[in-house]
Amino acid sequence: MTPYIPSPSIPWNEKQINLISRRLGFGCSLSQMTLYLNSSPSEMIDAIVDGASNTASTAAPEWSNWDNKQFNASGKNKSYYHTFLQKQAFSDMVNNGFRECLAIFWSNHFVIEYRDVNQPAYLYHYYSLIQSHALGNFKTFVSEIGLTPAMLRYLNGYENKKNSPNENYARELYELFTLGEGNGYSQEDISETSRALTGYNRFKTYLGIIEFNESTHDKASKSIFGRTGNWGYDDVINILFEERSERIAIFICTKIYRYFISPVPNSEVIDRMANTLIENEFEMLPVFKQLFKSEHFFDSTNNNVLIKSPIDLMLGMHQSLSFQYGENVDLELNFRNKCREMGQEIFSPVDVAGWQGNHDWINSESLPKRWEYADYLLIKYWQKNKNQFQTFIQALVGNQETRPAVIVTKLKEFMFCPFVIKEEEMLDAINVFKGEVPENYFEEGIWSLNDTSVPKQVYELMRFFVTLPEFQLK
Repeated sequence: MTPYIPSPSIPWNEKQINLISRRLGFGCSLSQMTLYLNSSPSEMIDAIVDGASNTASTAAPEWSNWDNKQFNASGKNKSYYHTFLQKQAFSDMVNNGFRECLAIFWSNHFVIEYRDVNQPAYLYHYYSLIQSHALGNFKTFVSEIGLTPAMLRYLNGYENKKNSPNENYARELYELFTLGEGNGYSQEDISETSRALTGYNRFKTYLGIIEFNESTHDKASKSIFGRTGNWGYDDVINILFEERSERIAIFICTKIYRYFISPVPNSEVIDRMANTLIENEFEMLPVFKQLFKSEHFFDSTNNNVLIKSPIDLMLGMHQSLSFQYGENVDLELNFRNKCREMGQEIFSPVDVAGWQGNHDWINSESLPKRWEYADYLLIKYWQKNKNQFQTFIQALVGNQETRPAVIVTKLKEFMFCPFVIKEEEMLDAINVFKGEVPENYFEEGIWSLNDTSVPKQVYELMRFFVTLPEFQLK
């Protein structure tokens, strides 16, 4: 966990900047890369993390506090408002990078499924809370997420009453949100905790604000983690973090590590992260900075081990190329629809345990769609403005470069994680790039990057690259 300082063996260059930008967001453009090359690794991490921490939550829409009656009277069905928020989430991803990368991570940790909640106002407040706590205090995050109307509805907290306790939220609080399955709690702890969490079930109006109802709260004595008392909601959170702080820290740091670094946990690194989390009273920002500034983060063994999610795939291409997409095209809706078809619908993970990610993203059904939709983006860029492919390659390799192998290699290095391309794939890529340009044009110096053939050459090369297996890695 020693801080990374550039050296001849691990220089500060485009590869390292691409690693940071792909893991902490959705890639960076050539112009952003130039700016980052003029800063240090620590400065780049600080700019990204502090920027995310200081980004305000998405502004509340006019319907953010509507109840069911108001939505029914609006003249639009609820799917309209759900789609509005999904599109807003993709707009936020385009604009806010790391903060929205964290929002995806946390929405896959504190899972709700919007169709089951079926209340757009609840979904907005859930999303806003996730954004505001993405780099905040984990204990506060856990406490507040459990009282959001979306979570109370999704995990049946609104049905949890003293005469008929519902254990759903108590179980997931321990199993999925803080400790891990079977890790440091018993069935008795779940049952007693569910009693302590009773009472949050008074609706002012149907699917409106949910309030605490003292008459449905179990005021009798409960025993949680060996501590007995007339516990309520706040007591549960306090006891949990007092009695199981190390387990919580290890659990959440392991999840962070697996998401941002590697699917294979490194126990030594995770222990250091967990210690930092506890020392900082569960403030998460120091942990993220410690991890992302470390030599371990930049270790080449961690470069090619994570598979892009559908959102990573689509947003990563769009952000790094920074191409014009087309007028009168609903970009956010297209992103929402394509990612949903590839298995990642925002605000709707597969179940309460969330998307498992990594290799689960790739199967016989999803892989052809990933090829198709990456190509779909390139087609849309081409239809909008063919010349942007030429402008891009000139900026990437320099206007004077004429060697096809060099041009192909530099584009490969920009679009991919570091890897050694197979010899036959490199030959294929060079041939695709040359296209219909006569061979002697390259040999005799007749061809240049100013030629009218270049936009099509770059376009076809990109279309070839997105079909390679390694393009699925981030």
